[in-house]
Amino acid sequence: MVENKPVTVLVLLAGYFSWIYPCFLGPDNVGVTADYKIRWLSIWKRQRDGRSIDIQVSPNTIDFVTRELQDANTSYTRWIQNIQSLIDEQQVEEYEKAADSKDPEDTFSLTRYNTFEEISVFMHSLTKTTFTGPSGDEILVDHNAIGQTYEENSIHLIKISKPGSQKKAIFLESGIHAREWISPAVALYIVHQLSYNPSRSTAVEQLVADFDWYIVPVLNPDGYVYTHNKDRLWRKNRRQPSFGNNLTDICHGVDLNRNFGYKWGEGTSTDQCTETYSGPSPFSEPETLAVKRVLESRNINFLLYISFHSYGQYWMYPWGYTSTYTKDVKLLEFGAKIAVEALRQKYNTDYTVGSVYNALYAAEGVSLDYAKGQAGIKYCYTVELRDKDQYGFLLPQNQITPTCEETMDGIMALVGYIKALETK
Repeated sequence: MVENKPVTVLVLLAGYFSWIYPCFLGPDNVGVTADYKIRWLSIWKRQRDGRSIDIQVSPNTIDFVTRELQDANTSYTRWIQNIQSLIDEQQVEEYEKAADSKDPEDTFSLTRYNTFEEISVFMHSLTKTTFTGPSGDEILVDHNAIGQTYEENSIHLIKISKPGSQKKAIFLESGIHAREWISPAVALYIVHQLSYNPSRSTAVEQLVADFDWYIVPVLNPDGYVYTHNKDRLWRKNRRQPSFGNNLTDICHGVDLNRNFGYKWGEGTSTDQCTETYSGPSPFSEPETLAVKRVLESRNINFLLYISFHSYGQYWMYPWGYTSTYTKDVKLLEFGAKIAVEALRQKYNTDYTVGSVYNALYAAEGVSLDYAKGQAGIKYCYTVELRDKDQYGFLLPQNQITPTCEETMDGIMALVGYIKALETK
């Protein structure tokens, strides 16, 4: 049973910077009291230009918060009246799935949020299946565990390719933040499309003919398991705090997307009890170290890196640590625009394009900047998936399929753009 008390999320409009930080937050986005930091106010999403911020507020402080907002003349909207009701809906769906069958191989589905056990079973099943594309050519699917977490869960990597000489490679990383369930769902859909190719699409087969694909569906297994069993809105991994295991639960874990070695620690949180704690040192976590080892492998020539997150509908490029742009920003920006336009054609879903720092907020030690700045991968993107101002991290399961389909269209367009540039 996921333990969460009823809470309300607010969207705070322009002017929040002058009000929210001195009144409610410590420097790292966690509500404070005179005694100790407690998790009664948490930032879900904020925009650097001050247009809006989404915060989660506990029920026993909502009246106080709204009074303070009104006194500060800060406009706001309550856009999820009760988060627990959305969590309960997803729990009911979990129980119904479990009632159908106890075998994870039977309960795995691309249209539902799968448990880590179900995902693991699916990963292993791929190596037992023979795949062929519509051309009749064999599609090779290899599975490797590239690391093991603190709680001894495997970090799964799937490679999808065609026989023959090694090609340039694409790396997709999902599930780095535990509560962003739509991210692994999209990665699993892409794995299924590239291997099974259910529509027998020659265009999909061509993706595998042109590039080798490396996909990590769940980079943060411990955190993902924790969101299914304990706290649906958990973000970090499950590292034990350095000062013992007897304090409040929020002191566990590292934000894996602040733990990468490029520009690590420059403005990030050093407080273990915050959601953006960057860890004791760069690459201190087995999850980030596993990615580093793959990306810096001398035997693989990575050309494209995509990190999937939610929510907000952004297609972003480096940098996260600074407002300045990469020298090839026009190349990256045009690729992102091609992707979001192709994506929009499917269900008219609008995405914002920009650098992480300028489109969203400053973020140091992120995988995107590491992939570009240290691993030397030419095309690097972070994609914040659905939705926008309706469900946040609790995207309903009926939106999984459309999110997957439109994202696949965007990736196919982006890969086509990159292929054209690289074969000139």
